[in-house]
Amino acid sequence: MPSLSPGRRPRRLMRRAALSLPGLLLAAAAHAAPAAGGQCYADLAATRNFTLGLPRHAQPTPDGRAVLFLRSGPRDTTLHLWRFDPATGTETELARPTGTESLSVEEKARRERARMSLTGITDFTLSDDGQTALVSQGDRLMQIGVATSTVSDVPGRGWIAPRLSPDGTHVAAVRDNDVHVVTLASGRTVRLTHGGSETLTRGLAEFAAAEELARPDGLWWSPDGQTILYEEADSSGVEKHYITDPQHPATQPVEFRYPRAGTANARVRLGLVPRDGGPTRWVQWDSTAFPYLARAVWPKGRGPLTLVVLNRAQTEERVLRVDPATGQTTTLLTERDPAWINISPSGDGRGRPLPRWLPDGSGFLWAAERNGHWQLELRNADGTLDHAVTPTGLPFVSLDDIDPEAGTVTVTANPDRTRTAIYRLPLQGGTPVLLTPEAGLHGATFADGGHTRFIDSLSGADGSAVTTLRDSAGHVLATVPTVAETPTLVPHIEYTRAGTRDMDAMIIRPADFQPGQRYPVVLSVYAGPGYKEVLDAPRLSLESQCMANHGFIVVSLDGRGTPGRDHDWERATKNNLIDLPLQDQIDGLTALGKRYPELDLDHVGVHGWSFGGYFTAMATIRRPDVFKAGVAGAPPADFGDYDTAYTERYLGTPQADPEGYRVSNVLTYAHALSRPLLIMHGLTDDNVYFENTMKMTQAFIAAGRPYNLLLLPGTHMLTDPVLRAHVDDAREAFLAATLKAPTPTTLN
Repeated sequence: MPSLSPGRRPRRLMRRAALSLPGLLLAAAAHAAPAAGGQCYADLAATRNFTLGLPRHAQPTPDGRAVLFLRSGPRDTTLHLWRFDPATGTETELARPTGTESLSVEEKARRERARMSLTGITDFTLSDDGQTALVSQGDRLMQIGVATSTVSDVPGRGWIAPRLSPDGTHVAAVRDNDVHVVTLASGRTVRLTHGGSETLTRGLAEFAAAEELARPDGLWWSPDGQTILYEEADSSGVEKHYITDPQHPATQPVEFRYPRAGTANARVRLGLVPRDGGPTRWVQWDSTAFPYLARAVWPKGRGPLTLVVLNRAQTEERVLRVDPATGQTTTLLTERDPAWINISPSGDGRGRPLPRWLPDGSGFLWAAERNGHWQLELRNADGTLDHAVTPTGLPFVSLDDIDPEAGTVTVTANPDRTRTAIYRLPLQGGTPVLLTPEAGLHGATFADGGHTRFIDSLSGADGSAVTTLRDSAGHVLATVPTVAETPTLVPHIEYTRAGTRDMDAMIIRPADFQPGQRYPVVLSVYAGPGYKEVLDAPRLSLESQCMANHGFIVVSLDGRGTPGRDHDWERATKNNLIDLPLQDQIDGLTALGKRYPELDLDHVGVHGWSFGGYFTAMATIRRPDVFKAGVAGAPPADFGDYDTAYTERYLGTPQADPEGYRVSNVLTYAHALSRPLLIMHGLTDDNVYFENTMKMTQAFIAAGRPYNLLLLPGTHMLTDPVLRAHVDDAREAFLAATLKAPTPTTLN
């Protein structure tokens, strides 16, 4: 269950296949023909909600004369690398996948952590001069001449997590759990570390960082390209989990080291090693007191190598300055919060994290929730506060660019709770200038050293999805080509506020909505930490529109515990993840029902995935007076079985707060199930392990409570379009069978 900043969407991907169990109430979805939404869901699945064919990871070259991006076809998942010339409007294919994609267990796990389900050329990086690109296809690496379109293989296979040196002459990557460096001109490969194993990895982010701390990297180049900083993670003390694929019973189970709440994490340390080989110099910090490495930043210019570390409770965070010559660290800044620390936003569209140092090393930019909302700050080189850069009334989302010559910064911020926009303002503080007037969700990407042009990726409030190249004043210079299909659905969404707590709410009505008729209501829900449901970007709600078009009104609400509001709103659920969110969703539904009589609150269902699946199970069991049926996908029923970094942030450890875990546990209330509940779960899920559903169903059996179960081939993500369409149909059929009256009801 990843943590997401406002303006980003969750990775609520689904995988399902049907199984009915003897003696249980059979779900209509498990045996009925596909619902009326068949073609609608099939189109959504085949096009990934009409996102296939859109440009991905677009970024301008440093000189601004070209844009590089990844793109697949409109109904395939294979990404190619493209170069776009904004002056002529022409595009050139730079690299296409060749051969069969081969992925190791480690690479599959890394992609699962990143929720990366597309294939082909899945990643690329540019050298500082923009002349060389490094691209990844499975375990194969290729060097691309950006201007010449030349392609050459990097020697060797089995590479994981490659990183191109700043000057484009070397590649650092992981193979056999050790760090290697390849000289591109000669193909010479040097193994920098030795002794790596399945439980001792070098150059890879450990599970907690990759899954929960939004840190995918475990390798960093020094700005001069002479030294590599790498993570060593020792997971030998982490609990062993085994996953067996029932579809292939002859295949041995795969072992994972999974840190359940209250158990041991991987032990992490950082080493510095010369590019050409030599002894490792270890970075020194109190990793016992601060075991989580949240960020590592090695900036260009005169800024120092900098780390951000957290204590295990995630109530204290330190920014550390590193001396590469000795490995010694100095504390620049300490942040504390009695509930938990939200890690400072990752930064721009290229994921460059904070802190961001000024080129002359005189200070760094940092973000904190010191005044209840995120705010960008300028700190002196010793960590002391100089001044706040962004105003308090414009919550900060990400730092996109620093232009030292102009003395300005470009940021993404929240003009309101459901939208983002891009602004430029003086580094010394002042009035922000809006660069992107179009309503919706914007994301900016600048090239290193390129301040005059940037990419704007927009999911618009008008239902559009467009990637443009803009100049420093925000003027659109060119539109990056897309081959995505136009959605066959037109969203019919009303955004509003609900209840005494003024919750953000979204109401999706059928395309053929008839005034005077009452419709069963489906609550599409997450309601948990790190994810905001109500966003003014209609293309993100196409699945809900498909469901609405077949006779439902779909509602979503952001109650306490969700981000994008303020500090206290988000932290209201500390030590109890369910009571306040459940009450808020019910209060919001009740308020909307009074305002909109077409909402038939006598026939309300609920569905969600991951934390949303957990909420669905709780809502169906605990409030049968409100929710008449639920469809729970991959629910973490017992948070004692979920991972450390996520769970302990909100509940502490099971040893320290057993009561918090008890009240937040679905099993505590399982005996009270009285409404139809359909559970879906991937048998090989390595995020929310299937044991959660096993425990829940065993509790239902022990209490004599009927339930419905769809067992899914696969993990936490849904990638197969046929399976996804079938499951969407099954979910709708189940809700239709349990909620809909034989004939439509009308208002009196």
